[in-house]
Amino acid sequence: MKRLFPILLITLLSYTGIAQEQQYKHFAVKSGYIEYELTGNTTGAKKFWWTDYGNKSRTEIKATSVVKMLGMTSKEELHSVSITNGTTNYTQDLVKGTAYKTSNEEYIELGEEITKDMTEAELQQMADEILESLGGERLGIEKVLGKECEVIKVMMAKVWIYKGLPLKSEAKVMRMVANETAVKFEENIHIPSSKFEPEKGVEYIDIEELYEY
Repeated sequence: MKRLFPILLITLLSYTGIAQEQQYKHFAVKSGYIEYELTGNTTGAKKFWWTDYGNKSRTEIKATSVVKMLGMTSKEELHSVSITNGTTNYTQDLVKGTAYKTSNEEYIELGEEITKDMTEAELQQMADEILESLGGERLGIEKVLGKECEVIKVMMAKVWIYKGLPLKSEAKVMRMVANETAVKFEENIHIPSSKFEPEKGVEYIDIEELYEY
């Protein structure tokens, strides 16, 4: 349950300030595209498309990760594509040549069950309680790419959130630093449905079936 808290917190924050509707929404923006610059131990680019308020999304990462530990340096090239289409997640590692699919139906149903029939005030209170339980705090409002974002500090990270969408994040754990900053943002745009379909000809291994053996 505790692993769900950060995810649920972001979802709740996207709900506050907007009217509740029957449809489950991950974000308060119907569709869009964000391009991030990655800095820290991992440098490169991350691209994120979504539609249907986040029920369908695509994330592409192309970067280089460098870790220095005990006088040794390890370097790894990263290139991945992750797609969420409803309750199914597809992840393809283009460097390792692996492809997996998982289901997030349980988490979505749990989120819907927890938040159904709650008023905006109740959602706000629940978000505050989860934030407090994680030792987090609200730091105020700052702009990223001209968008007013609420700045949240939770655990060892700071996140700048616009309508449920993180436009900037900074995290530092010991000597590991991970930063993401949006350099391009487009909202409520048309995105072809093919963007959210897994690549044809790729065999995705079902993680749930894998663990049944």
